Amino acid sequence: MDRKGPIALFDSGVGGLTIAKEVISEFPQEQIVYFGDTAHLPYGPRSQEEVKGFVLKIIDYFVNINAKMIIIACNTATAAGLEAAKNKFDIPIIGPIQPGVEEAVLATNNRKVGIIATEGTINSGAYQNKLRKSDSKLEIFDQACPEFIPLVEMGDLYSSRTKQVVEGYLSSLKENDIDTLLLGCTHFPYLERVIREVMGERVNLIYPGRGIALKVRQILESNALLNNSTEKKDNKFYVSDLDRLSKNFVKLGKEFLGFEELEFQRLDLWSKNNL
Repeated sequence: MDRKGPIALFDSGVGGLTIAKEVISEFPQEQIVYFGDTAHLPYGPRSQEEVKGFVLKIIDYFVNINAKMIIIACNTATAAGLEAAKNKFDIPIIGPIQPGVEEAVLATNNRKVGIIATEGTINSGAYQNKLRKSDSKLEIFDQACPEFIPLVEMGDLYSSRTKQVVEGYLSSLKENDIDTLLLGCTHFPYLERVIREVMGERVNLIYPGRGIALKVRQILESNALLNNSTEKKDNKFYVSDLDRLSKNFVKLGKEFLGFEELEFQRLDLWSKNNL
């Protein structure tokens, strides 16, 4: 692996940009390549086997462009394909689940932890199993929130309808008196303001983006892969289907993420030209 190679991230859509933001902030000298698989969005309702196929295909592309590290910036994809990818590719690959679990265990005081995520992530048991391994006395409450991703992808982050949807999903978690809520999908931090309004100030909201950036630094340093060149390449942002990329999201997402520019190009890894 070349230390001048890019750090590559991917998600089912634009949610993983919340992790990309942290990585860009932590590594301004590195080139970041981001891919949102909008053609297959959402991953949550799809089978684990199908999502694993997407994961391996995308990582194969990143390996071919000489990426030096890969971040699966999607909880559903991590649950479905992280272990298979680690077994297949000889390159550092990480996902958001373990950093989120570690932070949640440290944050909770009453040992009542909630998890919100896609159907695929909740049904996989990935968060629940790792939380129980970390602390067997935790009470864990989970809730799939399939409507959150379409709201984010459309840039509908603050409307009264969005608050109503969030209240509907989170009511049972409030009733169970959780003090820590794991945002188990990289899209969900975009809804943090509304989630905070619904859950109240006393509940810790855990989003593992910062933890992932620190883990990336640890891995790059231990493998002597940090870019020490003063020549910085432009970051690149791709999606597999531009027609499913909301202009409203691009506007709001740019403001939310603090990016001066956010321009996406189409990259269809499933077309004959890229096979």
